[in-house]
Amino acid sequence: LPALSLEWKEQIDALGYAELLAEIGKEETGLGELYESLFDADQRLGDIEEAIEREHEREETQRYLERQKTIQRLRTRINTRQARIDELTETALRLERIPPVISIVNRYIRLEVAASLWRTISALRGWQTREHRSLRSYLGWQTREAPLTTRIRTLLTERARWKKEADRLANQIKIEEARISYKKSILPEITLSRVSLALYLIIDAGSHEYPREPGTYYTYHRPHYRKARHTVRYPKGRFQSILECDTFIDPSTGEIRRDLEPFKTLDGVMRAEVADEFMEEFSLKTLNPYDLT
Repeated sequence: LPALSLEWKEQIDALGYAELLAEIGKEETGLGELYESLFDADQRLGDIEEAIEREHEREETQRYLERQKTIQRLRTRINTRQARIDELTETALRLERIPPVISIVNRYIRLEVAASLWRTISALRGWQTREHRSLRSYLGWQTREAPLTTRIRTLLTERARWKKEADRLANQIKIEEARISYKKSILPEITLSRVSLALYLIIDAGSHEYPREPGTYYTYHRPHYRKARHTVRYPKGRFQSILECDTFIDPSTGEIRRDLEPFKTLDGVMRAEVADEFMEEFSLKTLNPYDLT
C-alpha cells in the first residue's frame, strides 16, 4: 500500500510512545467514521437495487435494458475489430515499404501477403460499417424512448455512483487498518520510567515502654528525682512513605513489571529502608518489611 511506504514508516518509527497512542486513537476514530459511511453507502445501494428490480417489471424498461446490452456488445466488437484492422494495416504497410532485395521471389511473396492483408482489412471495414449502422440505429431507439426510461437510467447512474463510493470507502478502510496495525506492532511492550511508590503500614492504637532494653529505667527530672517507667502511646492509622525509582512498566496499563530487574532488587531494598524508618519513628521493636503494603 502507498500508505505504508518506507518514508511513512520512518516517520512513524520516530514517534514516541505517547505520540503513537495519540495517532492510533485518532485513526481509530476516523476508521469508525469510515465504517459508518460504508454502511450508509451499502444501505443506499440496497435501496437502489430494490428500485431497479421494481423497474424491471415494466415493458419499456425491459426493452431499454435489452437494447443497452446489445449496444454494449456492438461497441465491444467494433473496438476489438478496429484494433485488429490497425494491426493488419501496420503490417501491410511495413511489408510494402521494405526496400527491394536481390531475390525477386521474396519480394513477390511479400507483396502477395500484403495484398491478402488489404483484402482482409477491406472485409473487416465492411463489417465495421454495418455494425456502426446497427449501433446508430439502437442508439436512436434509445433516444426516442428516453422519456419512458428516465427512471431506470437515473437509477443505473445512481447505482454506478454509489458503487464507486463504496469501493473507495472499502479501499480507504484497508489503508487505515494497515496503518493502525503497523503502529500497534511497533508499540513497545515495556518502557523504562520513573515511578512513585507508596509503602504504608496500618498501626493500631497501643503503647510502648521505654527503654527497649529490659530492666532499665528512665529518670524523670522532677523535684524528687523519682524513677519511673516511661510509657509512650503511638498513633493509630495508616502511615506511608513515598519513594521514587526507575523501573520498567507496561505502557498500555501503566503497571509496574515486578518480575523484571531492577524492580525485583529494588523492592526488597526499599521495603527494608521503609521498615527501618517506621521502626524508628514509631518505636517498634520489630517489623517485617514484607508486612508493608
